[in-house]
Amino acid sequence: MAQLEEQIAREFVEGFLGGEAVLEGYRAEIEEARLVEQLQAGYEEFWGIVDPSTRYNTGRLGYEEGVRLYALVRKLRPRVAVETGVCNGFSTAFVLLALQRSGGGELHSIDLPEIVGGDYEPGTFWDGKRGAAIPPGKEPGWMIPPELRERWHLTVGRSQEELPPLLERLGTIDLFVHDSEHSYECMDFEFRAAWPALRVGGALVADDWNWNDAFAELARDAGRTPVTLGKKLALLLK
Repeated sequence: MAQLEEQIAREFVEGFLGGEAVLEGYRAEIEEARLVEQLQAGYEEFWGIVDPSTRYNTGRLGYEEGVRLYALVRKLRPRVAVETGVCNGFSTAFVLLALQRSGGGELHSIDLPEIVGGDYEPGTFWDGKRGAAIPPGKEPGWMIPPELRERWHLTVGRSQEELPPLLERLGTIDLFVHDSEHSYECMDFEFRAAWPALRVGGALVADDWNWNDAFAELARDAGRTPVTLGKKLALLLK
C-alpha cells in the first residue's frame, strides 16, 4: 500500500496536479460542500433497504479516489464530459461537484442499471458483474444531491449501443470516464470509441482498469503512460 501511495503521489499529485497543496485545496472544497456526508447518508439508506447478506453492493469508489477524481476534473475543467456506469451515483457526484465549482461543463452519462431483486433475462448483464445495483424504487444516480443535477444528462441503456451516437452528437469531448461493464470486450469497445473523440490534452479515466488488458493495450497503441489515481483507478492523458 505504501508503494501505491508513493506512485499516486509521484504520477498524479506531483506530476499532474502540481503538488500536495493543490490536492488539499480541492479536498477543502469537497469538505465545504459536505458531499461526503450526503453520500454517506445515501449509503446508510441503501443498506437500510438492501439486506447486507445478499450478493449486492453499492458499487462505490473509495473516498480518496473520489477526491482525486474531483481534483482531476477541477484541474482539467472539461466543457464536455462523458461517463459510462452510474449505479447509485458516487463517482458521478464527485464529477458534477467539480463541474459546478468550476462554473462550467456538462456531464453525459450512460447506465444500464440492475435493480436489487429484479428478474432479468439471462445475458442482460455481464457474467463477471460483482453485484453493483440500486435499491428498488430508486433511479440511477439517486444519491446525487439535487443541486448538482442541472449539468447532468443521463441515457439509460447499454454503452455498446448508446455511446457511439452520443459521441457523434457531442463531437469533441474533454473527459471520458469508464465505470460500466468491466469485460474486455466492453472496455476495449468504449476506449476505442472514446479516445478518437478526446481533444488533445483531454483525459480518459478507467475504473478497474487492471481487470483485463484493454486499458494497457490502449496505452500501448496510443503511446501514452498511465497515471495512477488509486488502487483501481487510472487515467491516460491525450
